[in-house]
Formats: sequence, structure tokens, C-alpha cells
Amino acid sequence: MYKDIISYELAENKTKEVLLKVAEQIVNDWMKNQIGFIKWEIHMNNDGGYTDIVYWKSKEAAELAEKEMVNIPNAAEWFACYKPGTITSKNLTTIAAF
Repeated sequence: MYKDIISYELAENKTKEVLLKVAEQIVNDWMKNQIGFIKWEIHMNNDGGYTDIVYWKSKEAAELAEKEMVNIPNAAEWFACYKPGTITSKNLTTIAAF
């Protein structure tokens, strides 16, 4: 399994409720149709920021979806949720689970 880990802060005029509504639309309209997509979790951090974990069957599936991001419906509404300059990301590949 492969995971995209994305941390960010919300844009000043956005609320958690707006983020969740837009994220649900993205999942239903685009993400669930991507090959290898498993699930997307949104977490609130202790400092008020957010960390998303997007689960993929493989690194290749995640990379293919990344290339397809130009086709996301309502992408502008989604990207407007993020405070510019606060987005960081990393990737994890599961090697063992106990």
C-alpha cells in the first residue's frame, strides 16, 4: 500500500465544514474513479492545521492519479480551501503491518 501524506492550513475564509463538503465532492466526482484509490482521511492536528492521508494500492496508481488532477471537477473550489504556502507532502510505502 502507498500513502500520500499532505499537511496544510485552511485559507482564512474557509471552515472545516467547507473543506469536508468540497472533499466529499472531490471523492464522489473524481477520486473514487481513479485506479488504485482506496480512501482519503482528513485529520485535524493539535495545532489547528490538517493532515490528509490518501491511500493507494501502489505508487504507480498514485502517480497516475496525480497526472489526472487536471481533470478534477471543481478543482478551483478545492484548492481555494488551502492557505497558500502551507502545503507540505510526503509519501509512505507500507513494508509491514502488525
